[in-house]
Amino acid sequence: MKNNVDDVHGNNVRTDKVMAELVERGVAFHHALGRTVATAYLREHAVPAEVIRRVFSSVQARRPARPARRRWR
Repeated sequence: MKNNVDDVHGNNVRTDKVMAELVERGVAFHHALGRTVATAYLREHAVPAEVIRRVFSSVQARRPARPARRRWR
């Protein structure tokens, strides 16, 4: 799998929008339902094991989460 971070220009920006959405949803599941559910969700959606490990390893290893989008107006 290709690297999902654009470090060429020092931006550290996710380039794979689908993977980013899956990971963000997994993080939300982690906060709401626990690590077991979140890990199962990410595995079901073919998120690589090294990404799952990095996401749940520690706060320092993760990039800051983006702000939640408003779903209503």
